[in-house]
Parts: sequence; C-alpha cells; structure tokens
Amino acid sequence: MKRLLLTIGLVALVAISAACSSTAAEPVPSGPIDPNGPTIVAKNLAFTTTTVEIAAGKNVTLHFDNQDSAPHNVAIYQDSSASKKISVGQIITSAKSDQVVPALAAGTYFFRCDVHTNMTGTIVVK
Repeated sequence: MKRLLLTIGLVALVAISAACSSTAAEPVPSGPIDPNGPTIVAKNLAFTTTTVEIAAGKNVTLHFDNQDSAPHNVAIYQDSSASKKISVGQIITSAKSDQVVPALAAGTYFFRCDVHTNMTGTIVVK
C-alpha cells in the first residue's frame, strides 16, 4: 500500500511538473525597447482596447491596465490557435503592468487573456 501511494504521488508530481513547464520559449528581445507602446485596458470582463498597432521590427513595451477585480493578463500569440506564443504578460488583478514585446514582422497577431479566453483582440504590426 505504501509503495502504491508513493508511486501515485510520483506520477502526480511528474504530471504537475510537465503541465507547469513550457515546451516553446518566448522570443527574447535584443536591442533597444520603445517604452511608448500601446495600452490595453481590461474592464467589465472585456478588453476595451481590442485592436492596437505597433511598428514592425521594434521591441516595444506594452502597457496593461486591468481595471477589474478579476485576474487578467495579455498573452500575444502568432494566431488565434494560440499554439505559438510571442509574449505572455503576468496575471494581475486591479493593477497595471508592462511587458516587453519582441520585434515582430509586419502582419496581424492575436492576443487574449489566458484566464478568460473569450477576451481577445488583434495586434496589427506595420
């Protein structure tokens, strides 16, 4: 019985470790970072800013203003499948935070709140 409990505990630990680790690393920005990036606001369980534009080829600081008492973040992905992450901000409640978005090629990217995945938006890179 003791061996069975130990085995179950070990399997649970491995499963939790695998779930918490990331298989794809986020791109690491190199070079200067533009501090004058866009602001995305969360209020009433929605993003009030659903489309933002940033310049192509420049690292930029994205400003996030969570005006809700619910936790939110801004997670940027290559597209709406959310399979390739670009930049994932910290989850915050009733606070502001900044995250550095690495230089992106021109195009359209998807962002969402990873806590409330129905909160979505678009980043247009020109």
